[in-house]
Amino acid sequence: MALQITPAAYQLPSGIAREVVFAQSGGLLIAGGLTQRSAATDAITLLNPETGKLTPAGRLAAPTHDAAGAMLAGRPYVFGGGAQASVGRVQALNRHRTATVAGQLPGPRSDTSAVTLGATAYLIGGYDGLSYDANVLATTDGRRFRTVATLPVPVRYPAVAGAGNRIWVFGGQSRAGLTNVIQQVELTTGRVTIVGHLPAPTTGAVAFGLGSRIYIAGGQIWLPGGPPTHGGPPATPGRQLATSNAVLAFDPAQHTVTLAGSLPVPVANAAAAVLAGTAFLVGGNNGQRQVPTVTRLRLVAPSAALPPASPGTGTVAAGLTQAAPVPAGSVQLATALTAGVSSSILASAPWLGPAHGRGHLAPHSDPSVLPGDILIADNWNNRLLIVDPQGRIRWKFPRHGDLAPGQTFLLPDDAFFSPNGRYIIATEEEDSVISVIDIARHKIVYRYGTPGVPGNWANHLANPDDAMLMPGGTIIAADIENCRVLLLRPPSHRPRRVIGRTSVCGHNPAREFASPNGAFPTTSGRYLVTEINGDWANSISLSGHAYWSTHPPGVSYPSDTNEIYPNRYLTADYSSPGQVVEFDARGRLLWRFGGLNHPSLALPLPNGDILVNDDYNDRVIVIDPITNRIVWQYGHTGVSGTSPGYLNDPDGVDLVPPDSMLITHAATMGRP
Repeated sequence: MALQITPAAYQLPSGIAREVVFAQSGGLLIAGGLTQRSAATDAITLLNPETGKLTPAGRLAAPTHDAAGAMLAGRPYVFGGGAQASVGRVQALNRHRTATVAGQLPGPRSDTSAVTLGATAYLIGGYDGLSYDANVLATTDGRRFRTVATLPVPVRYPAVAGAGNRIWVFGGQSRAGLTNVIQQVELTTGRVTIVGHLPAPTTGAVAFGLGSRIYIAGGQIWLPGGPPTHGGPPATPGRQLATSNAVLAFDPAQHTVTLAGSLPVPVANAAAAVLAGTAFLVGGNNGQRQVPTVTRLRLVAPSAALPPASPGTGTVAAGLTQAAPVPAGSVQLATALTAGVSSSILASAPWLGPAHGRGHLAPHSDPSVLPGDILIADNWNNRLLIVDPQGRIRWKFPRHGDLAPGQTFLLPDDAFFSPNGRYIIATEEEDSVISVIDIARHKIVYRYGTPGVPGNWANHLANPDDAMLMPGGTIIAADIENCRVLLLRPPSHRPRRVIGRTSVCGHNPAREFASPNGAFPTTSGRYLVTEINGDWANSISLSGHAYWSTHPPGVSYPSDTNEIYPNRYLTADYSSPGQVVEFDARGRLLWRFGGLNHPSLALPLPNGDILVNDDYNDRVIVIDPITNRIVWQYGHTGVSGTSPGYLNDPDGVDLVPPDSMLITHAATMGRP
């Protein structure tokens, strides 16, 4: 089986770190933690892991972060933690999810981890404000505790997982600094041994079991050349602590560590829980602030994996294969842990150009804000590009010879990866055609519409926009001038279904539309249809039911409205001056960023930033909505061109797999 890592199709409403997460039948229960403002919280919320709906579910007895969470007799318990100082309080959540103080630890304890095996919860690692706690505690009721083992390397912030009669303790912060030791606790004998080492000293990672492996995700690490470490090879001072996006696999039988993939956002001090065979990594700190990221990790058949379960080269492990055991202190892997690498389907593809040479970014751009490469529809240059976070072109379509005799590829307005990551569907709006491109073969394998001939009969379109492939192969597309949304089923060249009335234009969703320019999926299975005329955003089902309609606030020409999380939506204002706006279903303004020039699409990134194509400014940018600053830019503002680093009216963007929009939405997309 292969590990599949994808961002969820939603974000949390705000960043959080150092919280605890419990898997419950109704979803994921999130308790305590540090908020976006780095304040301890007492909030308890219930997250629907499929839709992203977050519901208030109670309060802790006191605001707490850096606590441990474990289940006892089906009841969630929060052990220790603190706010201003470490505490020994044990909080139990009742059926109504209000917390009561159920007991006290033997002493104050924060920065600790917990695991439940059978009917017993075990607490490992921790700190009382003055000293490290080496005792491994066991409890069956949250009131009485016994010491079952003593760690030879006492740590705080370790990653911990268990199975059978063993617990593994990965890294953490020791008295001597960060450590890379892997400690194994034998619960039957109380013996603790060091059975291996992580490739780099690591603290604040999380661990969880899937299948026969233990996975260790994220954390803060010292790169090779960093400060001296406990239990690892010598290091040279002078390097800084960095946040990792690596996911490592530990084989409990062989005590080996391999690289399993990478997270869409590097995080430390996140929380994780496994629900129905899927691990959910919630929140964390990316080295700058708490992030709203939720990441899904699950095992799939190698043939279904994105990326394919084949040895990685180049960016993934800098020459190490994904199946190769990783030696402690490996310079190659430890460097890759913080390199912002992408575990995308494209990473090991032989047809993807290698990334080399200097990038072509605007000054002060930060490549780390992107999870990986991005796809750009470079409209007036008649091409699609894949550009890496450093601003280097990795792939281009069409190249010489890619098009069949007599075939054209003109004015690509939008482009999205398919849910299986093998195709790109591009909308050539002003040429009235939709093209499906086989990425590896560089060939157009399906077209709907007659190039250059607008119309409303079979195999004709009039200014199509934002065509997308659903799981199963159906295409959904807005047909602007025909005032309808179409469902197409390749290889047919007749519509499978028409939503709206062909060439009857007016605001009466979903019976009639006033120039719809996008139909984007939401986690509820519905679609957001944006209407140009009248400035509307609408939520509809594919069966033709309308749920709500609203005017995006202060927007003159709404474009490509999509969902950040339930009841928070994002639209671009295709105007001059243009803007990007967030709003709710009632049309209330939640955030805006202005000063753009005809932006046509804005997409949320897993770290909470916004990816925008600023069309008439000839650039693609990333906006940090916390600081309201542009933190990444490809393209020269207001200067068009075809050379590396230049664009000409870029009109569409997507992330590459497995972070691409239709892969993250595949599980919840409404289907005909």
